[in-house]
Amino acid sequence: MRLLRLALALLLVGLGGRASAQGAPERELELVKALFDAGKYAETVGLVRKATSTTNFTDAQRLELLKMAGLASFNLGDSAAAKESFLALLRLNPDYVLDPFIAPPPAIRLFEQVRKDNADELALVRQVLQVRAEQERKAAEERKKQEDERATRRLVTIERRPLWMNFLPFGAGQFLQDRTAWGVTFAVAEGVLAITSIVAYWAIESLKTTFKERITDTLTPTGVFEREVRGIPPSLAGARDTWRVVKWTTGGAFYLAWAVGVVDALVHHTGDQVKETRDQPRPPSARLNLTPIPGGVFAGISVTF
Repeated sequence: MRLLRLALALLLVGLGGRASAQGAPERELELVKALFDAGKYAETVGLVRKATSTTNFTDAQRLELLKMAGLASFNLGDSAAAKESFLALLRLNPDYVLDPFIAPPPAIRLFEQVRKDNADELALVRQVLQVRAEQERKAAEERKKQEDERATRRLVTIERRPLWMNFLPFGAGQFLQDRTAWGVTFAVAEGVLAITSIVAYWAIESLKTTFKERITDTLTPTGVFEREVRGIPPSLAGARDTWRVVKWTTGGAFYLAWAVGVVDALVHHTGDQVKETRDQPRPPSARLNLTPIPGGVFAGISVTF
């Protein structure tokens, strides 16, 4: 089993350079664990120092790396390096406790001694962490409050519905009132009637032509006088009369439908209406961040848009 771990560690060492180039924190952490489990403590400490200076780890990952570096240094007999790693770990989490199933009792005693020797500094770090936790809690509450406001606060747009638009034909008043079905009904009915009346008008016009009209009982030798006139020949009088009936009937029906549509629109007139709403954008926010670092505190401001 130990040989298998050693082989895995050697394989990961070969991939270590590429993992660092790619900046993959998870792969770096796996490599350190493999080296530590294989008992290659010197390589573990060296890789942790290199990785923590070049790779962006999360706090949880950094805690794990510093723990393994401290235990590896302790196993190498380098108490000073072990104390340095344990102190860096406690600066991230002053209340961290070593697992007795992983760390031997002497290492745990050294870890607790480091905690005791730096009690004042760790107390300050603990206060800073509490402030940061409180800031994060308030920031989370503020984000939730803003999300709730976005869900309830709306920008209202008023649609103007002037009275005079109800007098327009083709269902304009009904469409303006969002009564689409009735608007389509009036628009189609009035459109068909208007088109039919126009077609009848042009059909009558198409019957007109130039023909000779004979007038009798005149003073001409033959008793008949002929003249050219433009109009509808008597032979087409039946078609003319039929189209006239169609023209006037459909024209009158168009105006009747228009009047009915106007009355209907006036009955249902409601005045100005709310047409649409949309969420308001979230306003920018800023918050102060405090992070403990060796020998002091790092302060920064983050702005969210």
